[in-house]
Amino acid sequence: MFAVVFTSCKKDQSNTPAQKLPAFNNNNFSSSIGNIVEIDVSLGDSVYYWSKSGTVSSGTFTNSTAYRAPVAYSLPTGKTPNDVVAIAIASNNYCYYWYSNGTVSVGYTNNATAHSAPVSFTCAPGETPTTILAISIAKTSNNVYTWYKDGTATVGTATNLASIRSAYTYTPASGKLISDIVGIGIAGSNDHTWAWYNDGTTKTVSSGYTNILDMYSGTTSASF
Repeated sequence: MFAVVFTSCKKDQSNTPAQKLPAFNNNNFSSSIGNIVEIDVSLGDSVYYWSKSGTVSSGTFTNSTAYRAPVAYSLPTGKTPNDVVAIAIASNNYCYYWYSNGTVSVGYTNNATAHSAPVSFTCAPGETPTTILAISIAKTSNNVYTWYKDGTATVGTATNLASIRSAYTYTPASGKLISDIVGIGIAGSNDHTWAWYNDGTTKTVSSGYTNILDMYSGTTSASF
């Protein structure tokens, strides 16, 4: 369940060293404005939306409830949605939940521990669980992509987030800030990377590479 995978997703163009942005105050992130914990994409391109209210729905890239209305999801004993820093879906549709105390569990979209109780994970050097912005898993390789609030991303496994590729820089969609991002997911059909934004006024989504989040399409309106 936590096996290391060594192949990599090629949907980025960055081979340059990471240049970290100034750290954001966590309170400025729009995830504190909206109700989203994380958003990710299944192998079949269904999109799942986890909320701070403890519910998960499924839909399309632009409609959070197109396929299923919100239902409750369960977390490990003692954990609340505020403890979740990221959620990602693997190629077998198992869901990985990462927590602010440095642990990760494996389950379903509505049950965080159905397959594995929490075990420890390691962030990239200089990062902590609370600097994680989003995580997604490339369905073609099961490599784990992590985006941090300082504008860098890494590639690794579920328990070692930078074991395959060290930090490289990413950019949000034109006109958006990293602090507007509330979820990032890699599509199962083509490895395109989707990013959802909430600037406190509008909710949008873009599509691109892991390092250029609007390489394929700029922002379009979304409901979540």
